[in-house]
Amino acid sequence: MQLRRALIVPAIGAAVFLGGAANAPAIQAFGRIQPGAWTLHAFDKSVPDQKLCIDDAYDLIQLRHPGAACSRFVLTNDPTTATVHYTCNGAGYGRTTIKVETGQLIHVESQGLANQSPFQVSLEGRRSGACEAPRNTASR
Repeated sequence: MQLRRALIVPAIGAAVFLGGAANAPAIQAFGRIQPGAWTLHAFDKSVPDQKLCIDDAYDLIQLRHPGAACSRFVLTNDPTTATVHYTCNGAGYGRTTIKVETGQLIHVESQGLANQSPFQVSLEGRRSGACEAPRNTASR
């Protein structure tokens, strides 16, 4: 048990908690990801292509838990790679690694538990341009 504690404590100490902390350091790799319209394509075709408008690269962390309030721990934070473990109370958890090849090409690996079912996905993301402006139908 003593050995186990010695291995766990340094790993936790190295992580950065992002659970709403205003002073949390930025994830370096996310500064390279260009906002706009993106298409995520699963390498194994296990899920259909997904089109997203990304304003904030942090949205890519919780693809299986969109909009959920989750606590996050940053495990890897360097200029090209970010790994984040997140836990959403009552909704599951995940671990996502995002590798930034260029500002318009990323690789996303994510696994965890959502809707009481395990998931694992490997995606390629490509920026396809600017996000479409929302249509205002009220003026018609």
